[in-house]
Amino acid sequence: MKTWLNSLKAAVICAAIVVAQGCGQAGGGLPEIDGFKGPFFSVIDGKIVITMKFLKLDIDAGIKAPIPETRESAIEFAPNIIDGGMMLSLYLDADDLQAIDIGVGDANTLPDGRPVPGIPGGRLENSLRLDTRIKQFDVSFFFHKTLFGVWMPFGFETAGISGYWRVNLNGKNVGFLGLVGNEVATGRKAGGVVMVYLNNLKDQRLQKLLELSRRNPHMRY
Repeated sequence: MKTWLNSLKAAVICAAIVVAQGCGQAGGGLPEIDGFKGPFFSVIDGKIVITMKFLKLDIDAGIKAPIPETRESAIEFAPNIIDGGMMLSLYLDADDLQAIDIGVGDANTLPDGRPVPGIPGGRLENSLRLDTRIKQFDVSFFFHKTLFGVWMPFGFETAGISGYWRVNLNGKNVGFLGLVGNEVATGRKAGGVVMVYLNNLKDQRLQKLLELSRRNPHMRY
C-alpha cells in the first residue's frame, strides 16, 4: 500500500513539475539529430538527472566522476545497453549548484572561442568555466549565478543544424539546448550545450519530488 501511494503521489507531482521534463520525457520542439537523443530529465536519490544519448559512439567502459567545484553532483559516461552507443548523465544536487562561489567571474565563450549559443553576444558574463576530459571526450562546465551549463563536442555531423531551442515544461521555459555545427576549415567539432536555470531548482513542487526520491532510494521519477 505504501509503495502504491508513493507512486500515486509521484505521478501527481510529475504532472505539475516544472523542472523534471515530463518526468523522464524529452521536450517537444527540439531538433532531430542523427545519432543523438535528449536531453531527458528525471529525479533519483534526491538529484536531478539530465541524460543525453550518443547512439553512434562506442566505448568499452564507462566512468563516473564528481562535477568540479561540487561535493554531491556527478557526471557519468557509460555504455547505453538499451539503445546502443553511449549515455551521458548529469546528477545535479540543487544545494551544490547554488552554493558555488563564482567570485567576479569572466566573460566566457566556448573553449574553442566560438560563441555560446543562446547567450546574447555569445559570452556568458560573470561566469566560471571549467574544462575537463572524460575518457577521450572534452567536457566543459559553466557556472553562473542564474545558469548551470554543460558543453560537449559531439564528434559527428549535425546535418547543418545550428542554433538554440528552449526547453519548455507546462508552458514554462526551464532552460535551453544549443547546437553548434562543425567547421571543416578550422577542424572545430560540432557540439551541444545544455543550460538549466537555477531558479527552477527552488520550485516547491520540485523540492517535494526530490524529498520523495530521497525516501525511496534508487527509484526514478
